[in-house]
Amino acid sequence: MAEQARSATDPRWGQDGRDRKAEAILATLKMHCRRDLTRGVWLDVGCGSGGVAATLAAHVEQVVGVDPEPWERWQTLCSERSNLVFHAGSYRDLTTLLTPESVDVVICNQVYEHVDDPAALLQAIHQVMKPGSICYFAGPNLLWPIEPHVFWPFVHWLPRRFAQRWMRRLGSHQANDLDAWSWSYWGLTRLFRCAGYQCVDAIHLRMRADAEAAGAAKLLRMAVCVPRGFVMALTPIAPGFVFILTKASA
Repeated sequence: MAEQARSATDPRWGQDGRDRKAEAILATLKMHCRRDLTRGVWLDVGCGSGGVAATLAAHVEQVVGVDPEPWERWQTLCSERSNLVFHAGSYRDLTTLLTPESVDVVICNQVYEHVDDPAALLQAIHQVMKPGSICYFAGPNLLWPIEPHVFWPFVHWLPRRFAQRWMRRLGSHQANDLDAWSWSYWGLTRLFRCAGYQCVDAIHLRMRADAEAAGAAKLLRMAVCVPRGFVMALTPIAPGFVFILTKASA
């Protein structure tokens, strides 16, 4: 991954593909729930510069984005979508920024690996979700040998300072980008249970949604033909996870 200067308008991970990612997330949730999800409040935790939240706002009633860093693009996006609002704050501020049990759908996409306490993140999200509401939760897999942020093999399995030092010695300018802490399938699902969620492995649904978003008819047929049980059996060693978490009804 080429190193980029991070600014308020141009995140280091780029802007490309935010609309396609949002469409795939929405399609995944619709396939799982098989009900109207367009009403109510959607929350995008760790929304970054707001591309996914803005695309979702074209399809749902209200979207709230929360990110630790205030981005200049937020003002432009909000001027284009009256049902979109952004707040600067961490996951620890969710219960201050939002009324408890007020959110219908939460998006927590590629966030958990960047926070200091994933268990506290899940608990904070749980507090603002309505009973029976859902959370789209996706992120990288510790067991996948390629670290997905710097695209180096095995470095996330090593002590962090040791890995960063060797990356620099080998001429990499990305050592500082090695700042994510991935978990395994079993570690994450244990966190979900402890936080009080019902958990569904939805990677097979996301595969179908990606194929539909790309308009790849052949790929879509292949995705549908792959047995769900086979895909789910491989989830613990997949590059990343997609879970749909449900907060139990009162």
